[in-house]
Amino acid sequence: MAHRMGRPSKGERDAILAKPPVAFGAILKHNADEMGLAYGEYLVALAAEALNMPQFAPAPPRDRASELDIPEEASTRAA
Repeated sequence: MAHRMGRPSKGERDAILAKPPVAFGAILKHNADEMGLAYGEYLVALAAEALNMPQFAPAPPRDRASELDIPEEASTRAA
């Protein structure tokens, strides 16, 4: 049985396309990057806050800096 790796499902989603002016888009992208969110997640977070509907805001990204490092295994040569 194959084990799927990758991001867990976020459930059923709707697709909405936004085309902001280039300068505003750059600001949105910068802010999303600073927060560690995908661009769409950042826009959903803004909308959820503006509409006072926090239940629809995306979960904050994991703070990977505070997690323990997993050391890489030493490479071995096959006999």
